[in-house]
This record gives sequence, structure tokens and C-alpha cells, in this order.
Amino acid sequence: MTTVPHREILVDAATGARHPVFADEPELESDPKAWPSIHVEQRRFGAHERGPVLPLNHMVIVHLDGASDIEVADNGTFRPYRVLPGQVSLFPAGSVFAARTRSAGRFYSVSLTSQFVANHGMPPESDVLPDLVPLRAVTDGVVKTLCDRIRDEVIARHPDGRFYVEALGAALAAHLTRNYLKPGASSTAGNGRGLTPNQLRKAVEFMRDRLGQELPLEAIAKAAGLSAFHFARRFKVATGYAPHQFLIRQRIERARHLLMHTKVSLVEVAHQCGFCDQSHLTNHFRRVTGMTPRRFRNREAE
Repeated sequence: MTTVPHREILVDAATGARHPVFADEPELESDPKAWPSIHVEQRRFGAHERGPVLPLNHMVIVHLDGASDIEVADNGTFRPYRVLPGQVSLFPAGSVFAARTRSAGRFYSVSLTSQFVANHGMPPESDVLPDLVPLRAVTDGVVKTLCDRIRDEVIARHPDGRFYVEALGAALAAHLTRNYLKPGASSTAGNGRGLTPNQLRKAVEFMRDRLGQELPLEAIAKAAGLSAFHFARRFKVATGYAPHQFLIRQRIERARHLLMHTKVSLVEVAHQCGFCDQSHLTNHFRRVTGMTPRRFRNREAE
């Protein structure tokens, strides 16, 4: 795969500045153009200190070799962890942490965008953005196996591996949300304030202009001038929908227009509206409208 360095980004919690997880080149990495929703990096590390920072994506770390002693602060207080080869850690998108170690080791990361996890890890009717629990040095054979298979595709450099990798990523998203969703996690509306009219306009226009593309939450948030963490909550307050739910409804509206006014195939409708395939379009279209795309088109033609 083409080398695209430093795609995995951390955000400084104090300043909002963005920087790569590490400044040096990774041993191995995936191509974001080939896999826009899933990213892999493999690295060696030595003594270092991070934070407070937050990841843009849900980042799973798989420890490869070298037992390492690390300290991580998720709530301001550092706690020590002994990390063994084969164990995994999870740094959820938008979760602030600090870390430090004097050890050396080797790991790889598999990152999933927030929208991908929302689409594949939550029920279609849900208006909840996944709020995952941070994990530190745990043993989870399912997470490790899925991540290993994804990394294998990077090593093998399969040019047509996107659908296979996305299927693995979908299984990983479903496993994470099933087992590591925060207790009582619910609507992102909260009691905070919503977006300004200008921020909302910019976000909605950004989505509508790119319905056929993969739209990471952080990209939409950037269009509104906010971090992904704050944007998701304020968008829910302003619209009553989580960003991924609003985006799906906009895609359904685009699909309705194409079905009514064009004769393009259902496969092409799905492609132009940003759905993975015809089945993905059908599932969401039926949930929103109460009928399949084919039935909707046939009814309009009567």
C-alpha cells in the first residue's frame, strides 16, 4: 500500500493542536485512500510521555512484544499497568488521557472512525453515539483476532481487500459496543448548548455536498469549527439527531429523489448516496420510509 505517514492523530486537550501519535515513521501502515474508515499503524516505542490528549478515532492498541510498564491517567490520576504481549488497550474517540512509560516495546493500532463504529456497532434505529469504556492491558481474544486479521491484510498488501477489511472492522465495532459500552450510555444531547445557526449551516452544507463520500465525524466537526467531542453533543441539542443519524436521513432523502426522478439502478443509487451497497441502502430506507427502495420506485411510477 502507498505510504501515507502519520495518519493517526491525537489532539492536545488544552490547545486543540493536532499531532501524530509518534513523530517517527511507522514500521507498517495502511493507506487511508484504500481504507477510509479503518487505519493500521505498527510501531516500536521507547520512553515517552503523552497528554493530556484525545484520539480522533476509536483506537485499539495490540501489544506485540516486550512486557512494558506504563502509567495512564484517564481522570487526572496516573495508574500503573503491566502490559504483556497479546494484550489489548482501547482509547475511545474523544476520551482524554495522559500516558508515560520508561519501557520499550512494540505494538500496532487499529483505528475505526466514530461514524463507522456508530453505523456498524449500534442498532439502525438508535440515535446514540457509542460511548466506549477505555481499556488498559486486557486480554480479549476476539478483539485481538479481528485486529490481527486486519493487520494481515496490510502485510499481504491485498489491493482488493477493502470489503473484507470493512467486514472485519464491522465485527470489531459490534464487539466493542456490545461489551465495552459505558453503563447507562444514552443520547448525546445532554444539558449543554447547541450549535450556533452558522455552525449548524456549515455542518449541514458540508454533509449535503458530500453524501456519496465517507464522512468521518471529525471532518464534519471541523467544517463547523469544533472538535468532534463537542460537535457531536451540540449537534444533537440543535437538531434532535446524532450526526450519523442525521447523515443517514439526508442520504435517504437523496435516494428518494433519485428513485423518483431518475432511472439509475439501485446499486448506483446506493453508491451515489454513500451507502456501502444495495442491501445497506435497503435496510436504512425501509426503516425510515416503511418500504424498500424498489417498492417506493414502483409505487411512484404507478
